[in-house]
Amino acid sequence: MHFRNALRHPLTAVLLFSAVLVLCAAVRPAVAEPPMKVIYGFDREYPPYSFEEAAGKPAGFDVDLIQAILQEDNVRLIMRPLTWDQVQVELSAGNIQVSSGLAVTKQRQLLYKFADKPTMPMQIKLFTKPAARVGNVTLLRGQTVAVEKGSYQQRVLEEFGGLNIKLYRSKTEALKALYNDEVVAYGGPTQTAYYLIDKLKLGTITAVGTPLVVSDTYFAVNRDQDKLLAMINRGMLRIIQNGEYDRIYRKWFVPDLHPEEYTALYTAARNAAINAYAPYSRVPVGAAVLTRSGRIVTGCNVENSLISESQTALRTAVLKAVSEGEYEFRAVVSVAPDGSVMAPSAGDRQFLYEFGRGILCVVQPQAGKVELKMVSELLPYPHDSRPQSYQY
Repeated sequence: MHFRNALRHPLTAVLLFSAVLVLCAAVRPAVAEPPMKVIYGFDREYPPYSFEEAAGKPAGFDVDLIQAILQEDNVRLIMRPLTWDQVQVELSAGNIQVSSGLAVTKQRQLLYKFADKPTMPMQIKLFTKPAARVGNVTLLRGQTVAVEKGSYQQRVLEEFGGLNIKLYRSKTEALKALYNDEVVAYGGPTQTAYYLIDKLKLGTITAVGTPLVVSDTYFAVNRDQDKLLAMINRGMLRIIQNGEYDRIYRKWFVPDLHPEEYTALYTAARNAAINAYAPYSRVPVGAAVLTRSGRIVTGCNVENSLISESQTALRTAVLKAVSEGEYEFRAVVSVAPDGSVMAPSAGDRQFLYEFGRGILCVVQPQAGKVELKMVSELLPYPHDSRPQSYQY
């Protein structure tokens, strides 16, 4: 009876009605927020960074990377293959929200916003067949060099100067011209060149000398996509810390070391210890490095009464290889006097990282068991201070 009387009072009725609404809202099931639609536009002809496999399936390092970065966010990622010219236009217009493979320039900073961390450095190098291999790129001046017409690397070669540049419609045609001896060298992005060399079975074509240009490349977003940019920055940091970045990098850029290659590398390293100069430690160590051109170069430890002036076997091997015109390394190993594998020292890891994060280091976590680890896995926080773009 008192409850009915209370309902007749306007203020009391309003309060009771509000309480009922609050209670209903509290027990109402939460409605899931719809996923954020993100269109990733990528260059369809830039292997192994981004390209289309059979039936138009997106593939490549950048493709795997953006998927891993946004995996933990409420995002519906749509892949859109485009030509490179289309990518840049569509990104600035907002028709796609994110793309990859962009170097930072003043003009692009007006059009896009860039992620904090680069995806990886892009190197432009000259490539030759073994018969024309030289240690220094300046020795190729005066020679005929193939390059893709209208590409960034064409401009790099023109700025380098002294080359007889021959233009081709694509990187594939330019590399085939080198393989068929129509030219002496080819100029292009290192990782793309090696991908095409392996895919097209073009033999032992390898890079020579130091890179002509090195530029960091980044994910870039439309200038209105601050929320997406924050997701990318957060996701990139996460996959670097949990090792997913290195797993993706190894998948696309690091060729496997075959058993026979490992045997030859290990044997060469063990034999190299005979020349060690180790009067202080009395521990002769041998090391060997496998270059991208297929050579095995050896070294031994060279000690000094001033410890800081001593050289490890691994560093000796690398220095020897560089002095002979070899700058790219696939794998390295150091061997102790008892035949066990020695992991690279902290200093050796930094020294190796200078030549690439994907160098495979042979380690022995327990007796009788060896593993191959990228140097970046052994040195997760290297000293890597350099400008975003520079020329040698």
